[in-house]
Amino acid sequence: MSFLAPLFFAGLVALAVPILVHLTHKERKDVVVFPSLMFLSRIPYQAVRKQRIRHWLLFALRCLALIFLALAFARPFLDRPAAAAPVRSLGARELVILLDRSYSMDYGDRWSRAVAAAKRAIAGLGGSDRASLVTFDLTATAATEPTGDKGVLTAALTGLKPGAGATRYEPAFKLAQRILADSRLPRREVLLISDFQRVGWDGRDSPSLPAGTTVNQVDLADPKTSNVAVTGVDFRRDYAADRERVAITARLVNRSADARAGHSVTLELNGRAVETKQVNIAANAAATVDFAAVPLPAGTTRGVVRLGDDALPRDNSFYFAISRGQALSVLVIDGREGAAPRSLYLERALEIGDQPSFRVTTKRLGSVTASDFAGRSLVLLNDSDLPGGDLGRRLVEYVQNGGGLLVALGDRAAPRDRPAYASELLPATADAPIDRTADRGGTLGYIDRSHPIFEVFSAPRSGDFSTPRFFRYRSITPAPGDQQLARFDDGHIALLERKVGRGRVLVWSSSVDGIWNDLPLQPVFLPVAHQIAKYAAAYADERPWSIVGQVANLPSIFRDSIGAGDAAGNAEYVAVAPSGQRTRLEGQDRRSVELREQGFYELQRAGSRGEPRVVAVNVDLAESDLTAVEPQLLTGAMIARAGADSLSSVVEASTPVELERRQGFWWYLLAAVLLLLVGETLLSNQLSRRIAVPR
Repeated sequence: MSFLAPLFFAGLVALAVPILVHLTHKERKDVVVFPSLMFLSRIPYQAVRKQRIRHWLLFALRCLALIFLALAFARPFLDRPAAAAPVRSLGARELVILLDRSYSMDYGDRWSRAVAAAKRAIAGLGGSDRASLVTFDLTATAATEPTGDKGVLTAALTGLKPGAGATRYEPAFKLAQRILADSRLPRREVLLISDFQRVGWDGRDSPSLPAGTTVNQVDLADPKTSNVAVTGVDFRRDYAADRERVAITARLVNRSADARAGHSVTLELNGRAVETKQVNIAANAAATVDFAAVPLPAGTTRGVVRLGDDALPRDNSFYFAISRGQALSVLVIDGREGAAPRSLYLERALEIGDQPSFRVTTKRLGSVTASDFAGRSLVLLNDSDLPGGDLGRRLVEYVQNGGGLLVALGDRAAPRDRPAYASELLPATADAPIDRTADRGGTLGYIDRSHPIFEVFSAPRSGDFSTPRFFRYRSITPAPGDQQLARFDDGHIALLERKVGRGRVLVWSSSVDGIWNDLPLQPVFLPVAHQIAKYAAAYADERPWSIVGQVANLPSIFRDSIGAGDAAGNAEYVAVAPSGQRTRLEGQDRRSVELREQGFYELQRAGSRGEPRVVAVNVDLAESDLTAVEPQLLTGAMIARAGADSLSSVVEASTPVELERRQGFWWYLLAAVLLLLVGETLLSNQLSRRIAVPR
């Protein structure tokens, strides 16, 4: 028993009042009328009879009323939940303790209170009771088998800490459902110890527990919370004198009703603090912090943005991995020497790209060498013949090894006299172009908006492909396996894709110089040029970070060095978690890593001595929103099909104020005071009438 306002016990001093009343009260005597006293001698008063308490029941009623009144104002409450107290008269029970270990449980002292609640539940087990300990965040894990050994259950709590995952209640209740369904004990009970994060439950149908299951809950949510988190980072790259620099902007959010002034934010790169800034964040608002641009070293740079300490440390650090050289290197082959250049529109469109940036090198066909293909992300044949001889064979090898090739068929790209290897890269084409000038040009009649190139244009008003007019284009005859991505309004192919080895070949049946069409003059030209170039080069946006619970696909991460072992599913990898735990991954079924920890994972081929691939992992920031759901809504949904009488709400509040408010003992004490005062009034009236009766 504890008291919210123990100072009110000073009111017990009022107990002196009934004591004084009873000790000083004198009974009323009958007055005897007597004539003049002038002839009587005055005798001094010698002794007074000692007063004593004669009406003990009346005295007790008055004292109890004062004591209960002081107790009511002191606001008593029980600091031990009734959930731990077993009801032994109903038989043995099967208890499943669901312990939330999501990272929001690291807020303040929630975790210590959660462990204490679990220990109290274990201590309350009867001799024939059994219990299981289940911990959960994104997934649920049985820490123990059903057992009646309190030592085993208590030992399972030792060393447990909140993880890095977000809250999900459904896996925990599914596991509890299986444990209770297998039990033969007459009573089934679930004790849910959680802060009841709203993000963990979407309100949809939940697993139903066996009929008759009692659900108790220990609510660790705080009535008032304060939390500042790093929600992400943005990068701005620039290239000067062949040196790549990056400027980093951190995004912050203040999820509290109080403003934060002078909050420190530090940028760390490769374990070294680069810059620290102070930021002011208004209440329930967001802010950004811009750090100065820094040069990127070779390899992968590990970065962390750290906040100053607060009650929830997990979301104060944001991890990212960034590499140099994300620009796509493009080689444009623009016809033979002496011919007028026709790549101006294409060069300008690519050079202004920034996500990613493009490094464009333009050469004439006669000056291209085999070494020009090395390190290129994309080769673009712009209205040019195919190179012949050894250079042509090198081009085929470049595509087969994963390179991208984009071919624009203009008036100079005559299909006659093609090299023998041309059929490996290009479909058959007609000699003469199709002329549509008589009907003011054709239009694009079909676009495969499900394809990655045109997927970004699937939303309304995201790109108008009906305005470009095409006056001339070549007829393309696709081969089996070729994919038609766009067609003109007369059915002829506009854009064709062919897979060659690990590379991609895209054929555009018209020009990109503004002569055979006006596409370069239309607003849609710039984004579609970027999309085609990125897809042909197999560019994938760099993932600077992942989220706890996601999966890292190893063949995708090592796609630039795929070998025979990868293709056969026999490649072996080693994953090192942020905690230092090493895992060897083998076989077709072990080609991915579940990211369960916050920090940097290192992934490497087994036996390789090269630099490991780094994957930065952050917590799910939805969990840092500490808004809680009503416990009764959650537990009620879990047992809705088991019967309404199965729900037993036993709540451990997070503060004494909340505990006292929910228990409300002071109402009962005030009612007792009222009854005592009524009894005192009746008894005192009866005693007064008895004394008033003349003798």
